Amino acid sequence: MKAHETLMLIHKILGLSDNENICFVEESYASLRNNILTLAYLENIRKDPDARISGIKDENGNIIGLVLFNPESEESESFMAIFTNIISSGPVPNNSSRIFSGIAGDLNLERLYKTTYRKFNEAVIEYFSIELVNRHLCENCHITKEPFNMTYIESRNARLNGILEKNKLKGEILEICCGNGMSTLPLIRNGYNPLSIDYDKCQICQGLEHNSLDPKRTIVIDATKLSEFFSESSFDTIVGFMLGTIYPFNKSIWEKMMTEAVKVLKPEGMILLTVNKKEEIEILKNALELNGIHGELIDNTDSKGIYDQWIYIGNK
Repeated sequence: MKAHETLMLIHKILGLSDNENICFVEESYASLRNNILTLAYLENIRKDPDARISGIKDENGNIIGLVLFNPESEESESFMAIFTNIISSGPVPNNSSRIFSGIAGDLNLERLYKTTYRKFNEAVIEYFSIELVNRHLCENCHITKEPFNMTYIESRNARLNGILEKNKLKGEILEICCGNGMSTLPLIRNGYNPLSIDYDKCQICQGLEHNSLDPKRTIVIDATKLSEFFSESSFDTIVGFMLGTIYPFNKSIWEKMMTEAVKVLKPEGMILLTVNKKEEIEILKNALELNGIHGELIDNTDSKGIYDQWIYIGNK
């Protein structure tokens, strides 16, 4: 394990310098939902009277993290191992979150670090983004950094800028299926600060490498499981640009995404989606309207016939 070259948010919360090693014990942000490794380690720590462990407390006085100091050994440098139930506790606490809280209550904590729920969540997101870019989350990764023109196409940006000029977004924004950030960059340059998600960690890694994606606002999770990670009515706006490819044989997956999107969208919230083909947008439109969204399908075709040819805009 190597020290990170930049000072991450988690370093700031713990008052550490950038050359001090830290490690969240779970293998991904998504795995924090069930915390399998976390609970196994904590059961052993609870039995160890010599364990040097501290807590991370949020603004409501809840213990949302535990920090175990591991001294230097022949096998490794000293490091801080971090455990958290911040994901497993929301939107509804699952059993792993309850077990975590029970173990935390049994431990004799050396000290308490104070932060806020939002700041710590950003620190967790950022940690897994940086670990992904550093190739620490993918064993034997052989994928090299792709050219910048794979994440930035001027004509595409101009097209999205036109869509965003006509359709102002509001509030907290969730971008689903962000890929390598080709659509995220125009959002950011138009003054928005989306939380961007995708299931393809290689695509996200490429976007993070080119700064098309913000490490504090990008998560590798499955859009068919949004309600497992976000509370109902969490977002004012949900966007997804150039979704697809959508066929009748895989439409059940996309229908599930739309159902989940509606769950986490606030009442009167807005959803804006673009695709390449009319039959694709019709599948999404039907799925959304079955879940109570009211909107319109817009023909945005041009002579090139590639990007964002069909648009759906709806409200809950």
